Amino acid sequence: MSAALFLLLPAAAASAGGPSSAVPTTARVTSASVTSASVTSAARSATGTPATVTAATVTPAIMSTVTGRSAAVRPTSLAPTAVVVSPDPARDLYTGTGGLVVPAHAWRGDPAARGGVAGCTDCSWRISVLCTKAEAAVGQCWIIHLGCPVDTTAVRIWLQHGSGPWEVVGEACQGATPPHTIGDVGASVRDRAEAALPPLRAAVQPADGVLVGIPAVFATGQPAAGIRGADLSVLDLAVTLDARVRWHWVYGDGASVWTSLPGGSWPDTSVSHVYRRSGRVSAAVRAVWRASYVVEGLGPFVVPGPLLTQEQGLPVLVRTAHAHLVS
Repeated sequence: MSAALFLLLPAAAASAGGPSSAVPTTARVTSASVTSASVTSAARSATGTPATVTAATVTPAIMSTVTGRSAAVRPTSLAPTAVVVSPDPARDLYTGTGGLVVPAHAWRGDPAARGGVAGCTDCSWRISVLCTKAEAAVGQCWIIHLGCPVDTTAVRIWLQHGSGPWEVVGEACQGATPPHTIGDVGASVRDRAEAALPPLRAAVQPADGVLVGIPAVFATGQPAAGIRGADLSVLDLAVTLDARVRWHWVYGDGASVWTSLPGGSWPDTSVSHVYRRSGRVSAAVRAVWRASYVVEGLGPFVVPGPLLTQEQGLPVLVRTAHAHLVS
């Protein structure tokens, strides 16, 4: 990012030369409140190497960048300091990798950037506070105009592509609930998506037996359009599901076919088959769904894992047709 991006730092950091000074050595860990396994709160060592802390929220300590020890912040004026490197690790609330989901109501910045944060698969991200409580208590922070509700914290969202530089991509209002990643959402959607599929109700006509040489008519009992905009909200996030379907019919006599048509009742012969020999056969149909979802207006994202499938067997009695002389 350019030098126009700014980070709030304690007065001691500004006097010691800003972000190029020594990195704070500790961060206090409090409040076991993180529930998302894929999101970690991290404290950093003096070398800046992450020390992962699971199932905990990191509360930044006010550190002296000169001595490396905790120090009281003197109530002096603080001017913005240009930042071109990683944010102060002592301010990190949460860190993680992969796409980060920030709800639209919490985002403060370019809407397109919010989509980039969610869709980045090779990224690391950091959520850092703009002003710590200790700094605010001694008048150490300038006024922040983000319009955040009283029960949220004003934060900056930092993104790093691969091993590239850290960049500020936006600001947000972070509530008490830990953030979620696209991986979190995708796993939850996967758990619910199969149950959201319309049931497979395979049928054949005539139901009491089809005739040799006469088309047997098949149907899946499912909509040709698949699923559009089904509400599948998870993790307190608004999620909608879309899914397209194709069917694979195996007729039991060696013949099979893929189709995007669901079939139907006579005279709909869009899915039909002519048997050449009498007997009992075991037909079957397999529905294969390609599903995607939109979360908080972001996406679409492919539902992770194998394609969703449904299968149903269908016994078919094939009778020999007999000619009758009719006067």
